[in-house]
Amino acid sequence: MNAGNTINITSLIDSRPITNYQIRVFLLCASAALMDGYDSVIIGITAPAIANSLGMDVKTFGPVFSAANVGFMLGALIVGPLADRFGRRSLLISSVFVFGLFALLTPMSGSYAHLVIFRLLTGIGLGGAAVTFVSISTEYAPLRVRATIVALMWTMVPAGNVVGGVLSSALMPEHGWMSVYYIGGIVPIGIGLLMIALVPESISFLVVRSAGYAELSGIVRRLAPDLSQSPSTGYFITEEKVARASVASLFSEGRALTTICFWIVFFCCWLVLITVLAWMVPVLREAGIPIAKAPLMVAANSAGAVLGAPVIGRLMDKTNPYYVIITGCLIGAVAVSGLGFAVTSVEAFAICAFLAGFAFGGATTGVIALAAASYPTAIRSTGVGWAIGMSRFGAVVGPLLAGALLSSGWSLHYFFGSMGLLIVIATIFLTILMLKAGGSRVVSKMLKTHESVPS
Repeated sequence: MNAGNTINITSLIDSRPITNYQIRVFLLCASAALMDGYDSVIIGITAPAIANSLGMDVKTFGPVFSAANVGFMLGALIVGPLADRFGRRSLLISSVFVFGLFALLTPMSGSYAHLVIFRLLTGIGLGGAAVTFVSISTEYAPLRVRATIVALMWTMVPAGNVVGGVLSSALMPEHGWMSVYYIGGIVPIGIGLLMIALVPESISFLVVRSAGYAELSGIVRRLAPDLSQSPSTGYFITEEKVARASVASLFSEGRALTTICFWIVFFCCWLVLITVLAWMVPVLREAGIPIAKAPLMVAANSAGAVLGAPVIGRLMDKTNPYYVIITGCLIGAVAVSGLGFAVTSVEAFAICAFLAGFAFGGATTGVIALAAASYPTAIRSTGVGWAIGMSRFGAVVGPLLAGALLSSGWSLHYFFGSMGLLIVIATIFLTILMLKAGGSRVVSKMLKTHESVPS
């Protein structure tokens, strides 16, 4: 591995077994992702109790719900470029502290305005954490399992939704709604403190930023203790060079089409994901399905996504990643469209909801892994951050659009059919990405055939 006096960091990570050092990074990032999901979901669960404590009608809480989504989008858009300039580690830890702190402050909201501000700031932390845990996990994961690890990482977000629901149900009857936020604040702050002690900066980022021998050799020693190093050792990564880390770089050097396609894919996919989830219960009520059955339908969809993500990720690591994601999206388009015809049967609706979660929900985690691998280290957080920002924009637009369509008299067949059509549109742009990238070996080609970046 150490030919002459240089060490190829890309080959070192890709060719060796995963170490406990890397596992520790993945676990702490996964913990942050879990609490990201937890803090995202609890506002919806606790809103009636908060409204009651403030002497307000919960129907006025639209801006409260939107604040976290807008904050998430802003956090992703802002923190992505900052992480490419100042490092993933510091921005990840800062973001975790931010969403933990403002979750902890939420019970102290003395007014509606304070609540909106705290949720906005919580959302900024959530969005910043999402960008950075994806980037740092991608850069410490070997190529052979990278999609699997990123998919599992992102799966922790819906898993956090589940944890938030279960804990809220257990805590609120005896301890009140404030206890839910105390956990949502204290646990992330504890994770942030552990990250300060245990999570290193991305070594790929350090190489790109020409870090010194002491910093680089210390991490290499943890990854490969048998490798000899000296102050004269050079470090490099096999990757495309980028002149300057900025949003403009996403559109330079032939990346404009890639960026535009990813933005459209993320917008369409998350518009459908969030809209279907948000409107599932009202739609079931309108169709005459007993409201007591509605949580089971939501659970079927979420369970499908949690199970589908690692399967999709593993298949991406084993075969053509584009074929896997496109197939998942097409199956998802059929399943989502089928929801409109399945509303007369609880069993049929549950099957379609599960398939939609498994195929389409799983495919969207693959899209995140693909986006992370499609940008070089110097602009990876910017690329992922702005793509996630577009996804959150879709999440804001989707439920509003759905409400307008259903209010105007659209049938459930047309409503769910339009959601399926949006998935097909996303699939078309994924196909364009595949053709531009040259097919199944895009990740390997990107990592192995571009110019090396020395330290």
